[in-house]
Amino acid sequence: MKKIIAAAALTLLATAASAQTPQPADWFKLSFSADLNKNIDTAWERMGGNEFCAIARYLDVQYCTVISGKGELGSVRHIGVAGNPAPVVENIVSRSKYSYTYAQPFNATFYHGTMSIVATGPNTSRLEYTLIWNQAAVGNAAAQAASRESRQQRFQMAVNRMAAAANAP
Repeated sequence: MKKIIAAAALTLLATAASAQTPQPADWFKLSFSADLNKNIDTAWERMGGNEFCAIARYLDVQYCTVISGKGELGSVRHIGVAGNPAPVVENIVSRSKYSYTYAQPFNATFYHGTMSIVATGPNTSRLEYTLIWNQAAVGNAAAQAASRESRQQRFQMAVNRMAAAANAP
């Protein structure tokens, strides 16, 4: 009996250790930007920068629900994506007056995104959106290329929509 318990304990420890073992990583970054003809305060407000689920208006997701918090550090939202029965969980890992960074902690790609606005003049600003993820977790080279292209198109569209909202008369 002691041998069985000892074997079970070793198996449990080995499983825990393998879960913490770093996996191969191939980090990929996409950056998007748009010049805005509004000052930073107006642009951030019009884009919904302080609304944690405003991104749903620009990405055509099925839904966005704030699970905890109000968009401050540690807040959690669920994003409904077509074809995915479970929501994508995102939490705020960094926050400033005109930016936030979110992570998808349960995603094998260790996906992160940052949305920010920077002032470029007294009446102008620039939207910057950056994504980074471990594309090694996506699969082979063809799958990685398809993933990059899909994100490139989807987030460029979102940035264009955010810029239109900020630049509206």
